[in-house]
Amino acid sequence: MNCTTQARKVADFISKHKDSFVNESVNERFSYNHMGALYTDIVLQAGVSYNSVVKPRVQNILLKYADYNTVKKFQILVDMEGLSNIIKWNHHVKLNRFEDLLKFSNDRHINCCNDLKLFFFQSENQKLFLNLKGFGPKTLDYLLKLLNVDTIAVDRHVYSFIKLAGVKIQGYQEAKKVVEYAADFLNIPRSTLDTGIWKFMSEKTFSKIPSKF
Repeated sequence: MNCTTQARKVADFISKHKDSFVNESVNERFSYNHMGALYTDIVLQAGVSYNSVVKPRVQNILLKYADYNTVKKFQILVDMEGLSNIIKWNHHVKLNRFEDLLKFSNDRHINCCNDLKLFFFQSENQKLFLNLKGFGPKTLDYLLKLLNVDTIAVDRHVYSFIKLAGVKIQGYQEAKKVVEYAADFLNIPRSTLDTGIWKFMSEKTFSKIPSKF
């Protein structure tokens, strides 16, 4: 079964269960304009609850440190207050990843979110990002989504959703391609479908679907 056929099956699954599929308000896509908040989001999001761990920390930065929205300004803030105090996180692994992102940005003259978005338009630059320790394809795609790029970030929810639709895939890139094509079949933005799947699976809406599916 090729990716197009698999994607058609996923799209048909969504169409059959559109009353259960959570997709309200997902067309209103949020885009960051604060590098500190953006990096807090992508560094912390893996392996934790987004709503209880990541979201309040991001909101605190947006409210408390609104003026420190560029890399250069946020670096000044880090030097003054300490990164762990700003993002309210103590474990060295994610703090080191955050520091690596700041250095990566400074070394490449990336100062604001628009700079970063333009930087990623070059595929070679995306490869440079993937060379950073602790950042893989999913984090890159998630980052692009937060920069308002229409893409799919394949996480455990997406993998589980594809399986629920009765489709077998192998690896990240194949899963991404299947969901992207499914969005195209449904004539909706890819990021919209990605968000819809996340809500659908995280809110366990799929429990309403008969077990035969």
